[in-house]
Amino acid sequence: MLILTAFNLTNGLSRFLSGYFSNMMGRKQVLGATLLLAGLAYFLFPYLTGHLIWAVLAAVIGFSFETLHSVSPPMVSDCFGIENFGSVFGMVFTAFGFVSGALGPWLSGFLLDITRENFSLVFFYLGVLLVPSALLVLIASSRTEYRF
Repeated sequence: MLILTAFNLTNGLSRFLSGYFSNMMGRKQVLGATLLLAGLAYFLFPYLTGHLIWAVLAAVIGFSFETLHSVSPPMVSDCFGIENFGSVFGMVFTAFGFVSGALGPWLSGFLLDITRENFSLVFFYLGVLLVPSALLVLIASSRTEYRF
């Protein structure tokens, strides 16, 4: 109950906080940092024990999850322009919802079946997906960065 509560509290609060911080520090920095921290949290799960520690890690992941939803739209607009926002953002979240929504639970279940419910491999692949995502966000260029 504690772990789920921690995830959900930061999940809800992060929309406000990450939006505020992204306006102050930059969208790429906030989104990249939260994705990186969530990836590191996934890597740490198998090695740390205790409900309180797992609640903190789940809170970091929850914060990152909703930061993705609040910071992605303005970042897509920055990178691709408002004239391309609808089509690019539509593709991004279609892939997010359709591909990861279907593939993620299937792959996790498959890995749990073949490893006799060992979550370490699931946490590892989630971390492996998040860390490069954070790096890609940090190197993304906005339209103003490459205009002459």
